[in-house]
Amino acid sequence: MGKFKGRRAAAFIFDLDGTLVDSGLDIAVSANFVRAHFGLPELPVQNAQGYVGDGVVNLMKRMLGHDVRSGMTGDAGLPVSPEKLEEGLGVFRDHYGRHLLDNTRLYSGVLDVLMHFRSFPLLLATNKPRSFTDRILQGLNIKDAFRNVVAGDETPAIKPDPGHLRQLTAGLDVPAAEIVVVGDSPNDINAARAFGAVSVGCTYGLTAPGLIRAAGPDLVIDGIGELVALFPSR
Repeated sequence: MGKFKGRRAAAFIFDLDGTLVDSGLDIAVSANFVRAHFGLPELPVQNAQGYVGDGVVNLMKRMLGHDVRSGMTGDAGLPVSPEKLEEGLGVFRDHYGRHLLDNTRLYSGVLDVLMHFRSFPLLLATNKPRSFTDRILQGLNIKDAFRNVVAGDETPAIKPDPGHLRQLTAGLDVPAAEIVVVGDSPNDINAARAFGAVSVGCTYGLTAPGLIRAAGPDLVIDGIGELVALFPSR
């Protein structure tokens, strides 16, 4: 098995958006559709993608709260009432559910990596809701690659809480120190660290590379295919 600082690679946990699939444009289009629904101006795709990673509720809070005059969201941005948030979530879920595979594709090398590590337990931890997750996995023909999937609406504690990873690996007889967590967000890196796993930060995804490096992952990759050299197959 592959090793990193004396730790064996016995299983892999992958993030979805920005790690396995390039889904940022479809998310941004649907998120901007919500802004248009409320008469708000469209945001650049890069802004919308920067709000991805903490679940759909936080995405909507940030998108609806973004004030184009100040460039700020949250407490410094526009107010978002619970009623507005709930309405926005409904609009987003409807629109994104109809368009989530318009532009979303696997990153180059993903199929080769999943095939290379097919003898390992491969798991998926995403903050994305299950219904969207399943449709993307099925639509891109990779659903059967994973032994287990835990989506954002199936756990009381999404990443960066390590409880997400504990729930995902329940029943898997593998020490946390031998599990490799691969993701493009500080949430993935921080969850892996708290869980006691090896973290691999991806610089090619939806998060700015500088933020990935600043989170201090054990390893950094600029393309998912680099995993093959880092962790050889059995």
